[in-house]
Amino acid sequence: MSFTQVRRTLFTIHMWVGLILGILLALLGLSGSLLVYDEQVANLLDKRPQALTAGMPLPLSMIQSIARDAASGKGIQEGQMQIILPEQPRQAISVRFNGISGMGNVPGAPRRQGLLLFIDPVSGQVLGSRTVALPGLLTFAHQLHGNFLMSRDLGRPFVGWLGLAMCILGLSGLVLWWPKKGQWQYAFKVRGTATGVRFHRELHAAVGIWTFVIFIIVSFSGLVISWPQIFGLNAGPRTPMVEVTEGRRLGATEAVIAAQRAVPGLEARSVTLPGRNDQPITVGYLSNGAVGATVLVDPYKGQVLDVRDSSSSFMAWMRPVHQGSLGFVWKFLVFLSGLVPALFVVTGMVMWFKKRQRHVPMSVPLAETDLAQEPDGETPGTVGAGTMRPWR
Repeated sequence: MSFTQVRRTLFTIHMWVGLILGILLALLGLSGSLLVYDEQVANLLDKRPQALTAGMPLPLSMIQSIARDAASGKGIQEGQMQIILPEQPRQAISVRFNGISGMGNVPGAPRRQGLLLFIDPVSGQVLGSRTVALPGLLTFAHQLHGNFLMSRDLGRPFVGWLGLAMCILGLSGLVLWWPKKGQWQYAFKVRGTATGVRFHRELHAAVGIWTFVIFIIVSFSGLVISWPQIFGLNAGPRTPMVEVTEGRRLGATEAVIAAQRAVPGLEARSVTLPGRNDQPITVGYLSNGAVGATVLVDPYKGQVLDVRDSSSSFMAWMRPVHQGSLGFVWKFLVFLSGLVPALFVVTGMVMWFKKRQRHVPMSVPLAETDLAQEPDGETPGTVGAGTMRPWR
């Protein structure tokens, strides 16, 4: 098979995958771009309360007791509690009950009464509460991007297929973009004289090549997150059960102290107190600059059951890579990568429509000669064998 035949086959695949799935891919990308800045958008829509008191923070066990009393007053007597420590000055401690998350109540999953509290770390004052983790717009975006508004069992694999489609479009697009000898100077830009189909062709190609690396990385990381079992990354250590004994259970402060003995220099970021008596307390901390490490503590004996540092593993980096949480530059690049599928859909649809208008076979890509500017300002393109006319 010649390269021309390979190119035409790839073009056909590229075109029909884009036409059939384009709208879905655009929605997936736009929702992902919104979620890159979900905290900032959440604060614009519903600003989180700030801590007002200066001084020494209260022990976490006291924060735990305050949060439990506040939750009891709102009808939550038991269940999992997660204390998330502030990372910035004047930031309140967040306490989540019953696994409340930005995904909200996912279709097909049991509905649980969740609660999010904001507590001043110094005074212990409850500054505010929410029954949803994020405003409705962001909850919708999370469910769209994570499960495409379906149950997890159906939606997550579906999103995986869309991620695979994005990878196919990106790689096939690179081959289709690859310029011939002498045409490289036109391959990275949109010329000011470009109009009509030629403008959309050059915009499609230029944006594609300038965003190619970040687009493929984000698409592939989303694919891994959706299909971890395909990459052999789904099997992880099971959470050990603990022996339930009589006596007082450890609080959050004692759990952090026990974890710090096992991991010197530990900087705790969260403490999760389980809803079941036979489960350990989990202390999450930073390792290698990423929150991907945990210490499991027996709540009765104070013994460390396990230390799991997955921050250097392949899977642990997929989520921060995909979410853009590796610095403000990477965050902005990931944000841009979510916008480009919508641009590809628009420019691709215009080119497809113009071809149909001119009765050009769909299997014939826009000719590479479209990239070469003629002296008279016309850009010839092959319409059929032996026939040439400008793409306008």
